Amino acid sequence: MAKDLEVYNHLNYQEPPSEKEDGFVEFLFQHTEMDAPEIDESKAWDKLSQKVHNPNKGFMWMKIAAAVTILAILSISVYLYNPTPTQLRVASATQKMSVTFPDGSIGILNANSAFTYPEKFGDQRNVSFEGEAYFDIQKSNKPFIIDVNGVDVTVLGTAFNLISTENEVKLYVDRGLVAFEKEGKQTQVPAGNEAIFDRTTASVSIKEMPSENIMSWRNGVFNFDKTPLSQALDELSEYYNVDFELSNEKLQNCRLTVTFDKDPLSKVLQTISTALGVKTSRKNDTVKISGQGC
Repeated sequence: MAKDLEVYNHLNYQEPPSEKEDGFVEFLFQHTEMDAPEIDESKAWDKLSQKVHNPNKGFMWMKIAAAVTILAILSISVYLYNPTPTQLRVASATQKMSVTFPDGSIGILNANSAFTYPEKFGDQRNVSFEGEAYFDIQKSNKPFIIDVNGVDVTVLGTAFNLISTENEVKLYVDRGLVAFEKEGKQTQVPAGNEAIFDRTTASVSIKEMPSENIMSWRNGVFNFDKTPLSQALDELSEYYNVDFELSNEKLQNCRLTVTFDKDPLSKVLQTISTALGVKTSRKNDTVKISGQGC
């Protein structure tokens, strides 16, 4: 090629200046040592079409790997942003305790009672419970379900008192409608009624005239109307967190008619002493009542 350029330069100086530019292009085509390859247009088009419609395997694997990576990232993100809610447990000792659940509902624990619930509710509002508590549930289309050792108490928006013992679950509905449910069998309890679920027989009995003092542990108001002393002392014992001892079994049937409204224990004992003609003495958490009986 270099020798050809020397020939061209020699010839070029012998030609008129007007033909200099066009002569160089023509010279290249006439003296080049490399022949241009012949192009089959049909084959070239088929090859291009094949690449468009059938991408190579390496590229396909790259696409699959990218898709798998994206799915993995999304899965991790969902887990991080939607982890399993942490379970909280709140237990009372000798004092009552108020708890606000994630939806704004209120639970008031009596002494020696406990709630277990998630820090955030999902499609259902699930709470586990033991002991005694008063519930004031916010209205919602999501059911509020209380697990009482295998017995479900289901509500949407209501207020009620709930007591769980080894042998029974006792429910008093303050307002609204509450349902007892065990193994798919449901019993609805309307406001103003008390229901008792017997664990041994899996049966529910409803009382239309519940105990007048069923809510006394929470509000401190006791109304006794010719109430046997033994029954009255059981109710007072829970609220004041003391044990009562009777020196004479005949005292159990003495009838007590009196009202207490958040009175201190000292006043309660003085009133009982005056009303029944008995003596009372307290040592630590034990109150002894002595007398001849009624």
